[in-house]
Amino acid sequence: MKRTLSVLLAAGAAVAGLMVVPGTANAAGGCKTMSAPGGGSAYVCKHYYAQGGGLYYGDFSVSRAATQVYAQAYFDGNVQTFTTPGDHGGGTFRDVARFHVRVCNNGCSAWY
Repeated sequence: MKRTLSVLLAAGAAVAGLMVVPGTANAAGGCKTMSAPGGGSAYVCKHYYAQGGGLYYGDFSVSRAATQVYAQAYFDGNVQTFTTPGDHGGGTFRDVARFHVRVCNNGCSAWY
């Protein structure tokens, strides 16, 4: 019983310590080559960090886009085209609950 209690207290202290230091989480996201439905691909990266309150901040980029491929970003229900066909680009975001990127040509890929 004594051992179980000390393990629970140590686990509780570790969790409490994590809760006291917000903003120390590692970035989520990553990079991958995405294919557009009509052919061609682009290299897409996105990284985001928790701000608290269910909101995030981060950055995104698209490079090595085929000549007919462009990219779109989704910010909390709003879709914006941020590159022209064959171009590269990116940006940052803040105070966003949902963020995704996709590549398009004659149609669009799934959101990433």
